[in-house]
Amino acid sequence: MEKRGFTLVELVISIAILATICALGMVALQSASTSSATAKSKAEAQDNVRDALAAMQQELQIASKRTDTSLIPPLNALAVTPNPVLGSPVQVTFQVPADTTGNNWSRPITFRYINEDANGDGRLTAGEDTDSDGVLSRRIVRIQDLNGNGSTNDAGETTEVGGANDLSNVTFAFDGNVLTVTLTSTKLIGLRRTNPATVTVTTDIYLEN
Repeated sequence: MEKRGFTLVELVISIAILATICALGMVALQSASTSSATAKSKAEAQDNVRDALAAMQQELQIASKRTDTSLIPPLNALAVTPNPVLGSPVQVTFQVPADTTGNNWSRPITFRYINEDANGDGRLTAGEDTDSDGVLSRRIVRIQDLNGNGSTNDAGETTEVGGANDLSNVTFAFDGNVLTVTLTSTKLIGLRRTNPATVTVTTDIYLEN
């Protein structure tokens, strides 16, 4: 009985088919991995925006929209300030009731947006670390001089809002009654540096006082 093996042509064809199947499998696997990473980054961005908004909204909705300098401390209406300090594009300052009388108010509270990402690439590069903490800061901080000593460097007087450090843009707009807050969170997808997951949320906060 004649024994016959594979010809060279048959081997080449078989290898080519196998290579094609492997390549298609890798493409499918990579696509699934990318989709999963994108979904995860977008979910994290949404959580960060939601948490930051919730943390601010609690106080902002009871902020004062009127001014009364006869009170101690003096009461000032909510105010939005662009570029208050280096590395901060915007902040909102306000006071909330200290009791139910309407005559006693908190010391001023500030929600300050800090963004060290001057070139917008999502990475800490030379010259961007203005606070020298070794981290690219893109967050909102709550600032309040609790003990009235004129400094906000004491423990508990400057705290991060909502735990989010990926806020690529924040805007505050106040018309005298309604504060419109827009937050954009940008999360890098896995180890990639392009096409990040981006979520933008806008909410109107109606001031009650």
